[in-house]
Amino acid sequence: MIIEPITGPAMQAAYLAAAPTFARAFIRRSPEALAAEFAHSRHIDLRDFFGSTRAHSVSHPRQECMAMLAERGFSLPRIGRVFNRDHTTVHHGIEAVKRRAAL
Repeated sequence: MIIEPITGPAMQAAYLAAAPTFARAFIRRSPEALAAEFAHSRHIDLRDFFGSTRAHSVSHPRQECMAMLAERGFSLPRIGRVFNRDHTTVHHGIEAVKRRAAL
């Protein structure tokens, strides 16, 4: 029996197949990718989500996404760059999510 060495990509693929949920939790993803996935999960057009639309059907999920990104450890200026907004706008959005959750 011949045992061949395992390569890095093969090891990673085997690990991801063996423990998909656990493994994905430790893969660092960009805030842009996380925000796009968030928009897709809410069935929101990306142009609207990253644009200047103020409709509640878009702005409230956008603020929820900002809060989610902040919980994952991204800084307010970094989140602001994702949405092309100032860090103070991000702070306001996060606080708005907290206020709505408290109701």
